[in-house]
This record gives sequence, structure tokens and C-alpha cells, in this order.
Amino acid sequence: MLPWPVLALAAVLVVLLLWLARARLDGARAEPAAYRSWWRRVALACLVVLILVGPALRSTESVSVSNVEVYLLVDRTGSMAAEDWAGPAPDGVASPAATRLDGVRADLAAVREAHPSARYSILALDSAAAVELPLSNDVDAVDAWVGSLTQEVTDRSTGSSLDTALPLLGQTLSRSYEEDPDAIRLVYVLSDGEDTDGGKGAQEAAEGGWTWQSLAGVVDGGAVLGYGTAEGGPMRSYDGTAATGEHTDADYIMEDDGGQPAVSVIDEERLGSVATSLGLDYLHRTGGSQDDPTQVFTDIDLEAVVSDGQASGRARRYVVWPLALAASLLLVWEAGDLVRADRRLRALTAGRTGT
Repeated sequence: MLPWPVLALAAVLVVLLLWLARARLDGARAEPAAYRSWWRRVALACLVVLILVGPALRSTESVSVSNVEVYLLVDRTGSMAAEDWAGPAPDGVASPAATRLDGVRADLAAVREAHPSARYSILALDSAAAVELPLSNDVDAVDAWVGSLTQEVTDRSTGSSLDTALPLLGQTLSRSYEEDPDAIRLVYVLSDGEDTDGGKGAQEAAEGGWTWQSLAGVVDGGAVLGYGTAEGGPMRSYDGTAATGEHTDADYIMEDDGGQPAVSVIDEERLGSVATSLGLDYLHRTGGSQDDPTQVFTDIDLEAVVSDGQASGRARRYVVWPLALAASLLLVWEAGDLVRADRRLRALTAGRTGT
């Protein structure tokens, strides 16, 4: 559609030219056929102006499933290797005790299978937070990351908490919203909620102005998944080699006094608080028969999210083909008249030459 000033100028010029043409016809006392041609050209000029105006219909556009963005915040601190997962351990391992990370891998696979056309971003949390997979539709990269997921190297651990990842998650979601406000953003937080950094992460997040509740406006769905039990479980130490860590015979991580193996306990109160602040559901994951099926947190009604107005938009669809069709018919009529007029002129010229 052209700017209104341009359209107004075009309309004035068309009216002026048509008026001049009519004045010439009146002055020359033209035949009725000439007046019919003038009216035809008036109609053609009006159609051209209407086409330039661009008549449109308003419609609501729904967001396609490919416009879904899934953000996975995965806790891989040493406590996530605690052996209190009731589900099965992988086959062929030295130590058959299943860990929380076994549950995380299974749930990540369920999320991935539920949204095969989505774009994924993975944020890993240990002593620090890092984006391990920028937003991408490469689902093979997601599968590869899940398959290679391990706990943090024990000697590098300096303590952590969910708040350590809050600034990075906030920046990532904010950037996504600025680039594509109509996208559907699903956030999954997978953690045991244990706080071992003495409040350092919470302090740094507060200094940066980040809170979990401040992210709720750009989160359309997802879940907070909590792993572990109230009784807790011990964790194998990990030095980065395949002979250590979960499912091996490596030594257990010991208490600071070195007397007994350290035991990690889930902090459901913390996890529930994060879920409430984000506007998401919290689900406790133990690997036991009492767990909710994965469909509870993977089957998200995307149409309902769109109908909430957070991911829908109004669109204008220009409809000019009926006007163009009418203009084409008038042009064909005009061309036919010109051909007949040319034949009459040739015949008249030939007659004069013959005499």
C-alpha cells in the first residue's frame, strides 16, 4: 500500500485528466461511442486507485509449532549424582545404583520427543551457569548433549544454587523476547534445589535486579522438576574420567570432616518457590510408581497458549484480485475498441486514396 499523500495526489491527477478529457468531448460534440469510452476509462481509473489503496481483510494469525522455543535449565552439580533414584540404571554399568541424573536424562528425552519441531537451548548449572546449546532446531545436538550429560568434576565444585543460573536465564529469555515477542517460550528447570553456595548466587542475582518472578511474563509454559528424596543419597566422586562418577566403584564424596559419605537431600520448598514465581507447575520426580507420567509436563496445549494473547497477532491480508480482474476486463474492452477504431481509420484513409 502506498502512503496516503501519494494516493491523494494520484487521485487528484486522475480526476483532473478525466475532467479535461470530458471537456474536449463536450467541445467537439463527440459521438455517443466517445462518451462510452470516456465512462469506461473513468471506471478503469477508479479501479486503479482502489488497487493502490490496498483493500484488506483483518485476520488472526496463529503461531506455528515451529515457533516454540524450549529452554532447558539442567542442574549437574555433584548432588545430582546422588543414588536415590528409584528408576532403573543403565545396563552394563559397574554400580547398578541409579542416580538423579538418570531421571533427568529420561525426562529430557520425553520433553524432546514431545516437541520435535521446537527450537532448543540448554543452560547447564554447576558452580557457574553456562549456555551449552544456543537456541537451535538441531535436535540431534540436543540428543547428543543429553547422552553425554555428566555430573560436575568434584574437585572443581565450589558450591551452587538455582539462583546462580537466574541472571543467565533472564538474559537469554529477555533477548529471545526482544527478537521474537510472538514466540512460545517453554522453560524446564531440572534440579534437586539444593543450595550449597552460602547465598552467593542469590546475592549476585539480586544485585543484577533479577528475580524468578520477573521472568514470568516471558514464560508461556514448562515445569520445574525436582529430583531426590527426603532421605537423600550418597554421591560418587568424579574426576572427569569414565572410571569415576555415577555407576562406577569410585569413592563416595565425603563430608567435610571426612568421616562419612556426604548425603544430598532434595529441597522441595525451594523448587516449589521457583515454580510459583515462574507461574509453572512443580513435579517431584523419584523414579517410583507414584511419579506423574511425563505427559503431565510435556503435553502442553499450544493453542491455549496462543489464545491467551501472548503469542498471537492481528494481520492485514490485502485482497486486490477482484479489482484487478475487473480492470483486466475493461482493458480488454478498451483494446477491442482501439482495434476497431484503427480499422475504421485505415478504411477511411484507403477510400480517400482511391478517389
